[in-house]
Amino acid sequence: MKTKLFALMIFFALPLISNAQQINDEIKLIQSAFGMEKRALLEQYMELPADSGFWPVYEAYETERRGLMKERILIINEYLEKLPNLTEADADRIALKAMKNTASLSGVASKHYKKVKGAIGAINAAKFVQFENYIQSTVLLAITESLPFIGELDN
Repeated sequence: MKTKLFALMIFFALPLISNAQQINDEIKLIQSAFGMEKRALLEQYMELPADSGFWPVYEAYETERRGLMKERILIINEYLEKLPNLTEADADRIALKAMKNTASLSGVASKHYKKVKGAIGAINAAKFVQFENYIQSTVLLAITESLPFIGELDN
């Protein structure tokens, strides 16, 4: 699916990106392209009218989610940069950042679920959660499968 392609684009782009401005520009470009594809898939799946109260809530959710996914990509980039010479302090800092990011993503989803449910009802809100979980899981799995494990490069 397209989400796997997106995840692979991120993974292969990360090692090529060296400075902070360049990585921010690359992330914006990738998120913009993926965001349009994701919205088209969501529109098709949800079958909601264009004037539905869902879409403004979705855009607010996406803004927060994209910020957290940008943060996740930066954490992954830091991991890849530090991996060849990973110290105890690096490993601890990166692991804590990753766990905090995962918790924040869950918090954003919970916060916006209530708003989505208010706009389109519980069944459609659950449908949105199911879609979003699928997309997020697919992207994160594709990225995770591509990342070397700690110590793997030593072997």
